[in-house]
Amino acid sequence: MHILCLVFLILGFSTCQSSSLWNETYPKGEVVRVEDMDVYTVGNKTNSEKNLSIIVFHDIYGFNITQTRVFCDRLAAEHEVQVVMADFYRGNSLPTTIPHFAAWLAQVGNWSQVSIDLRTIATWLRSTSSPSRRIAVIGFCWGGLQVARACSNLSDLFFTGISIHGAWLTEDEVKNLQRPVLFIAAGDDPPLRPNISTAIEQSANSQVSGQCQYETYANMKHGFVSAGANYSNLENVAAINQVHESVKTFLNKISTSSSSITSYSACILLCLLFVFDLCQ
Repeated sequence: MHILCLVFLILGFSTCQSSSLWNETYPKGEVVRVEDMDVYTVGNKTNSEKNLSIIVFHDIYGFNITQTRVFCDRLAAEHEVQVVMADFYRGNSLPTTIPHFAAWLAQVGNWSQVSIDLRTIATWLRSTSSPSRRIAVIGFCWGGLQVARACSNLSDLFFTGISIHGAWLTEDEVKNLQRPVLFIAAGDDPPLRPNISTAIEQSANSQVSGQCQYETYANMKHGFVSAGANYSNLENVAAINQVHESVKTFLNKISTSSSSITSYSACILLCLLFVFDLCQ
């Protein structure tokens, strides 16, 4: 995937597409300041029925990509939830020369800083909505890797994740998953099966591995949902529509499962308390 991103740089991969109204379909959000980060926020933050918010990791092209914001806008409108995307790069954009790429990537991909940022955003989301707000994470390319890391190392914050054409995904990065993840790949991405799926099945607990899903869009290129999305191409639009449907189905399934487990745990706790009172 390093090679893929470098090729994009060399070829001057375009993130601007022309198609009438494709970026005007859904209500747009606004950029707010959360500590030292700009955060794009869109959607309903007071929806008590779903009690759900979504944090989106942008791809390697960063925070100000129209196609990625349109994904957030659509996600918020169709799910009737709040969707937020932070500028994890803090304006430190992708370098235009290959020799600077590796150093830049190491800086912006520092998990220690990313994990701090995630806790900051999650705390802010819950303080402005509900302390019990459930949060899912979705990421593209660079952000797809951060989803795997978040669902492995910050399971106290997030109940599930979705990695869309994730870059630099390896067996080591996914073997400690603590939350179920939907992995979506393009045809030119490294295959999800068998390496990624097998690593999860052999290492993660059965409840997590059994809920993970894997989808590959064989006719699509890396970036087809975010910065590389071409809304002038009907096949690309159809693939994006299917991704949104898959995201919706997966979130609904995991949300239901998560709620059932929570209710079951609460019921067990009440029974234990009842028995304890009888023994007094």
